[in-house]
Amino acid sequence: MPIDKSEIIARELHLDIRGVNAAITLLKEGNTVPFIARYRKEVTGSLTDEDLRHLEERLSYLENLEDRKKTVFKSLAEQKIDDPVLLSKIEESLLLSEVEDLYRPYKPKKLTRAVKARKAGLEPLSKFFLEDRTGTLESEAKKYLAEGYETPEKAIQGALDIIAEDISDNANYRTFIKSLAYKRGIVKTLKTKDADSDVFDNYADYSRPISSLKGYNVLAINRGVKKKCLSRSLLLPDEEILSHILTFSFHTRSPYTELNRKTAQDSYDRLIKPSIENEVFADLMEKASAQAIEEFKVSLRATLLYPPLRGKRVMGFDPGFAHGCKLAFIDENGKVLGTHVLNNPFMNDRSRKAALDVLFGLVQKHKTYVVALGNGHASRESESLLSELRKMPGMEELEVVIVSESGASIYSATELAQKEFPQYEPNIRSAISIARRLEDPLAELVKIPPMSIGVGQYQYDIDEKKLSEALTGVVEDVVNYVGVNLNSASSALLSYVSGIKAKIANAIVSYREKNGPILSREALKDVPYLGPKSFENCAGFLRIPESKEFLDDTAVHPESYPIARAIMKRFGIAEKEGDRSVLSRLGEEEIESLAGELKVGKETLKDILLEIVKPSRDPRKALKTAKLREDIKDIKDLKPGEILEGTIRNVTGFGFFIDLGIEINGLVHVTEIRNGHVEDPHLYGKPGDIVKVKVKEVDLKRKRISLTMKGIKQD
Repeated sequence: MPIDKSEIIARELHLDIRGVNAAITLLKEGNTVPFIARYRKEVTGSLTDEDLRHLEERLSYLENLEDRKKTVFKSLAEQKIDDPVLLSKIEESLLLSEVEDLYRPYKPKKLTRAVKARKAGLEPLSKFFLEDRTGTLESEAKKYLAEGYETPEKAIQGALDIIAEDISDNANYRTFIKSLAYKRGIVKTLKTKDADSDVFDNYADYSRPISSLKGYNVLAINRGVKKKCLSRSLLLPDEEILSHILTFSFHTRSPYTELNRKTAQDSYDRLIKPSIENEVFADLMEKASAQAIEEFKVSLRATLLYPPLRGKRVMGFDPGFAHGCKLAFIDENGKVLGTHVLNNPFMNDRSRKAALDVLFGLVQKHKTYVVALGNGHASRESESLLSELRKMPGMEELEVVIVSESGASIYSATELAQKEFPQYEPNIRSAISIARRLEDPLAELVKIPPMSIGVGQYQYDIDEKKLSEALTGVVEDVVNYVGVNLNSASSALLSYVSGIKAKIANAIVSYREKNGPILSREALKDVPYLGPKSFENCAGFLRIPESKEFLDDTAVHPESYPIARAIMKRFGIAEKEGDRSVLSRLGEEEIESLAGELKVGKETLKDILLEIVKPSRDPRKALKTAKLREDIKDIKDLKPGEILEGTIRNVTGFGFFIDLGIEINGLVHVTEIRNGHVEDPHLYGKPGDIVKVKVKEVDLKRKRISLTMKGIKQD
């Protein structure tokens, strides 16, 4: 009997079952998460994109669970196993691990000691051992001598091997031991003798109850083990477990007390504990990964929603020592005006003066009075140089913004970068990317694999497929939330639009190159490979400022154009101009009445009204930047007690990583965010936030900066 996936999902995610059923149907019909979240609110009960992503993920798990159960039931049927209790337990289970535990005794095995003993005909002897009260085991064993078991002692050992494996396959024991592990188990780590890294010093001699272990502890330990810097073990109440096994596996009047204990010990030490240890660590890792992915998603969303700098030309400044500073100058639309490499600007006073003269001339030539300065190697030296430039005549308004350059070098070597800028070297492409990140962060960051954007922790320790799927979902949701200009978007940006995959995105770019701008949403239907379902999914998220149809530059879906026009006619609102405030003043009762009159859902109507009131709005906030101290260029310049301003670059379960404008980010540990307990750092800051911090400690050897926000008034 198939499991009721809708009911399970609704219960687990605390959602209305009608909305869940509707969402599953819409997904199966080929509708995307952004489309359903935005344009099918009445059908799903206003499920958000986040609700839908969790629903989609859980649905996939339950479908895989259902498939695995079918395989297990088929195997059991072939083995003629028809135990109704077993079959019922498997049918009712909602966990893959539980299904595997129940199936374990019947799963085809490799040539274990027990399998070998069974093949030699020793199973009856194992049953005799368990049932015997006479103590005549040795004489009974003589009846079962066989090849490999030529003596009674060897035959008895074979029988005990069978019993040990049966004990280890018992699902009840495994459930009991796992439960005990999570309640009272302790994870112990030691630094290995050959470990030369001090990164794992915190775990050099570490023990912590599983019940209080944080996800980031698990990920750090896992990384240390993989790098062979740490060894780990699971400490359990072994005697209590052994006593439990003895009580339920052997009769109290058995004449073989010592052999019973020896068999139980062998089963536990050789078969159960290593397996349970692996399963517990795998489970801890899975949960820690899920938590890290959620943190990654929150930080990535905030980073992608970092406000754009509209209407200004920008100089992208990729700092460096050995290979010089790479410069790229872009106009208000991201078009490259020119590039340059400053060779050895920090070598001496003469080279510094020459660099300043070159910069002065280039800024005047390209009129780029905003600088996007990469935060990598030589960043503070470069900022000092730009500070001197600001003192020169006509440069007083020069603005310098520190930009994270994570992933810029990865992008510069991609096929997309080569196609976009075939005339430039990879290092110049990096400078272009840095400039564009300031001008329109979202449009530029989508060109980089989400894992390389520079948010999250331990991304290389997490299941790559799960992380990639989760982060791709975030990028899709953000891109569609903001909306995309159809005629200026790159194929990389277009490929994240609802209903548009890489093939269609490339087709749109090719169509534009061949035919010029696409002048309406209706004309979008002429693009090759873009069928009716793709059009339905993507149309509302594409903006066309050039269109004669006013609504083509809003988030109103073409299916709702008649309703939007009826509203504008009803209230006497012109398409391109005029006072729209009357719509903002409509109360709930008026909106409900209007929705009934126009035969449209109330939530959909609210969205349409908002778009008419504020067409072409960008939901991203205005850009703010941190005021950096000019005298701090390196970790060596930091002094405990100093109060600085910085930008949150990353948020993890254990705190904030703060960009102070030097190459190394400082850490505000979760215990230093505020006075009092902080359960979730994400509630107190996100990437891009400007915060004031106090330097708590500077570790030059390990290049670590400890910061605090306690007692510091934030703006």
